[in-house]
Amino acid sequence: MIKNIGVFCASGNQINHQYFDEAAILGDWIGKTGRTLVYGGANVGLMEKTAQHVKKHEGKIIGIITYKICTLGKKSSLPDQQIVVNDLSERKQKMIDLADIFIALPGGFGTLDEIFTVIASAQLEYHQKHVIFCNTNGFYNNLLNQIEIFYKQRFASEKYLNNYTVAKNISECITIIENIESKQ
Repeated sequence: MIKNIGVFCASGNQINHQYFDEAAILGDWIGKTGRTLVYGGANVGLMEKTAQHVKKHEGKIIGIITYKICTLGKKSSLPDQQIVVNDLSERKQKMIDLADIFIALPGGFGTLDEIFTVIASAQLEYHQKHVIFCNTNGFYNNLLNQIEIFYKQRFASEKYLNNYTVAKNISECITIIENIESKQ
C-alpha cells in the first residue's frame, strides 16, 4: 500500500472554491483509507483544507514547515507530527524522504519548485517516487505544454515521462494511485 501521500499545493486563500473542494476530497480519501498526509504544515490555503479533511477522518498528518513560516504565525495545529526545518531545501528533502508518492494540486511558485525538485531528483535516480499533476480546470496545461517543448527540442529525455502522470481531477489522481498499488 502507498501509505504516505505527499501533497504540494497552494498556500493562498483567495483562489477558486473548486480547488478547495478538490483538496477536501483528497483529504477525505487519505483519512478514510488510513494513509498519512505529508505536506507543508501551514494553516492556510489548500494545505489547511486537505489537512482538515484528513483529520476529520482520523488520518495521520505529518507537517514539515520552515522556521520562517512558523514565525509568520502560519503553523497549522492539525499535524500529529510537526517537523520544523531551517529552509525550503530542507523541507523538500524531508518531504521526499517521508512520502511514497506526490500529488501536485494547483499552486504557485512554491508548488512548482517542489514538483520540479522531485522530478529532477528522480531523473538523477536519487529516488523512484512519482508525481501526479492534478490538472483541475486545465490548471497545469500551459506548464505541461512547456514540458512538451523540453522533449521535442531534446532538453529532456522521454524516459523521464515515467516520473510523472497527469490527472484531470482529484478523483483521477486517486484512481492512478490505486492502480499503481494493484500492480505492486
